[in-house]
Amino acid sequence: MNFPLDNPFYHFVYQLINTAGIGGLIVIVETILILIAVALSLRGITNGAKVDEPEVYAYPTPALHHHNGQD
Repeated sequence: MNFPLDNPFYHFVYQLINTAGIGGLIVIVETILILIAVALSLRGITNGAKVDEPEVYAYPTPALHHHNGQD
């Protein structure tokens, strides 16, 4: 079942990507982009961990008010 390759455009794209040079170049570019994304994500996480801001909670909890369990 070669239905997509019956179309000349898909056949051209397949032959272009299936070559060793172009296919290898695409894999290298994708690898570089993934490594950049991972590095930027890790940099954002480390920068966020270094922020000197107090922790803010959306609602008060007994643990935050040193609750001793008696009302």
